Amino acid sequence: MDMQLQDIIDTREEQPPIWVAWPGPGNFKVLVRPLGRRQAEFVEAATEPQWDLGTMIKRQVLNHDKYLELFLDWVVMDWQGLTVDVLRRLVLLQISKQLLLFKGEIGFDSQARTLLTRFSPAFSIWVNRVCLDVERFNAEREEEAEKKP
Repeated sequence: MDMQLQDIIDTREEQPPIWVAWPGPGNFKVLVRPLGRRQAEFVEAATEPQWDLGTMIKRQVLNHDKYLELFLDWVVMDWQGLTVDVLRRLVLLQISKQLLLFKGEIGFDSQARTLLTRFSPAFSIWVNRVCLDVERFNAEREEEAEKKP
């Protein structure tokens, strides 16, 4: 039996997300989607013309804020288990008595996602690695396929 590449490669534009556990202590996990071909689309959408005042030539410049917004909207969909204990390993905190007594989880929203990515190099680098880790997404799909009858 021959296998054809077009029958094997998943070419869907909208790839399903998976939960990925943060490698540090705690139960922090993030719902992420593979970046795939979207990176080129995000770069194009976030590139803007600007005048170089030194040469008076119009050139294309990447708007990093816009790119980050597009990237995060696509890749990081949710999280669970983000506690102060986990957060203190990711970013510098404004320590207060209220913060020290807080035992719950820190909720997910687009502003929190952007703040954590901007101020935590460790989280930012990890998210970039995870969304490009095709093998991880394939392993998750294999596990799901084995569960099905």
